[in-house]
Amino acid sequence: MARPRKTLGDSSSKVVEKNFLEEVPEDTDASIKVVKMTHIPEYKKMVFHNARDPGQPLYFHYASGTHPLKLYTLYDGKTHNLPVEVIEHLESCAENKYKYGFNPESERQESYITSRDHYFSFRQPPKGAVAA
Repeated sequence: MARPRKTLGDSSSKVVEKNFLEEVPEDTDASIKVVKMTHIPEYKKMVFHNARDPGQPLYFHYASGTHPLKLYTLYDGKTHNLPVEVIEHLESCAENKYKYGFNPESERQESYITSRDHYFSFRQPPKGAVAA
């Protein structure tokens, strides 16, 4: 028999207060992982460039073992104050470019990676720029 689903607001105030104060409440799903920040991340003021969709804003969420889940909105050509971890992640997003060549060992055409096209890039803002 299935367990009855809880609905919003059906818990008593004691249960809510107890679970709110605990790091991992006993009623939580085991697949949910709570990130507890132990340090303040380093932030940098950078100008964002969207090479994948020029002129369009980028909406994405980011989370890691040291960074809690957060929704980001970055505007192309604008200055943003971002954690270094997020900047490095976005700069690593790229698409492989392939070419075909003859492989003498297998005696047939095979594809190989020639380069990578990066989707996003950052640069230092001009002096006196204000973060978005």
